[in-house]
This record gives sequence, C-alpha cells and structure tokens, in this order.
Amino acid sequence: MVTKAQLQGLGEYMRMGFTLEHPDDHVVILRHEGESLVIFSQSGATKESIQAECAEHLAKYHGWDGCLWSGDSGS
Repeated sequence: MVTKAQLQGLGEYMRMGFTLEHPDDHVVILRHEGESLVIFSQSGATKESIQAECAEHLAKYHGWDGCLWSGDSGS
C-alpha cells in the first residue's frame, strides 16, 4: 500500500521502483527495487534530500539521463 508520506517524499520516483520504509519512529529507509540505499533520520529527511538520492542512484547505477517523463528509468 502506498502511503501519503511515500507519495509526497518520492514524487515521480515512486513509479521508478523507489519506496520508503519506516521501521521505527526514528529512521526512514530509501529502497530501490528491494535494495536498501540510504537510511535517513526522520527528523532530517526532506523531500529534496530523498529525491536527490533517488536521482543520484539512477544516474550512477542505471545510466539514467535525468528525464522523469521519458517513461524509462534507464534500468
């Protein structure tokens, strides 16, 4: 189930296979296709910092060109 926090935090990156996991009240884990990428403090995580990590991961590991609307995540 997609939560409001995931939709707000991930934006368009959600449709590219990114998810946010909240194992407790203190951290949030950014995952891509089941792989844990980054652990954020919930008090320090922002929409911008989460989405920047998504973009960096796609560019570094999947050859992504940075276009959110191409319909292809580059994977």
